[in-house]
Amino acid sequence: MRIHGLDQQVLHSQLKHLVADMFRPDIDQPDKIDDFEPLLGDAIGLDAVDTLEFAICVEERFGVAIHRGAESDEAFSSIARLAGFIHAHALASPRALEATRETLRAESILRLTHFPALQ
Repeated sequence: MRIHGLDQQVLHSQLKHLVADMFRPDIDQPDKIDDFEPLLGDAIGLDAVDTLEFAICVEERFGVAIHRGAESDEAFSSIARLAGFIHAHALASPRALEATRETLRAESILRLTHFPALQ
């Protein structure tokens, strides 16, 4: 699904790869993480320190800040919720929207260059 130039499938995939790369190197096929799998607690296993680190990464990559409290609890409840949060906030901010588009373009180019078999 593409909304205002943001491909949701690519965004979901990129977030799954970030989770695996940053916190779960044992997941060798990040795209198989369910979009609604809980990120916090037992399923994926992120804790408070992990979510802080992930929030910083999201802000740097997508230009979207996730504040502590209920906002972060909701955003980090699953990949789908986090992608929705990024999408909603990117649309509200031209800077964030452009940062998100650039990140998704770079991810697509990287996959085509390094992993052509995935396409």
